Amino acid sequence: MTLLQACRDSAKILQRNPELSAIYRDAVRRYGEGELYLTLMDLMTKAYEGGALEEAVFKNPQSLLSFCCGAWIQFLLVEVAGVKKVDLHAVARKIFKEIHSNRSLH
Repeated sequence: MTLLQACRDSAKILQRNPELSAIYRDAVRRYGEGELYLTLMDLMTKAYEGGALEEAVFKNPQSLLSFCCGAWIQFLLVEVAGVKKVDLHAVARKIFKEIHSNRSLH
């Protein structure tokens, strides 16, 4: 799976959620579909160029798709819906903490 294909597939996946689908449509109206995809590809490429993601993200198609979904969600919530990054990170930490505490050790 290429980064471009993962970007396209993840956009389709997130549109299954009604709230994210509405924000996605707002983003398409604001940026245009082509510019929106270019912006996301640029953000993902910059994250990749940092070096730490290569092994974790590109080891299999599922990891790449998951990374792209996360990039889409963060972009849509922060850049389009206006959620502050600090607030988004706080929510994510809370969710991960709840998931971790509910997970069995065996």
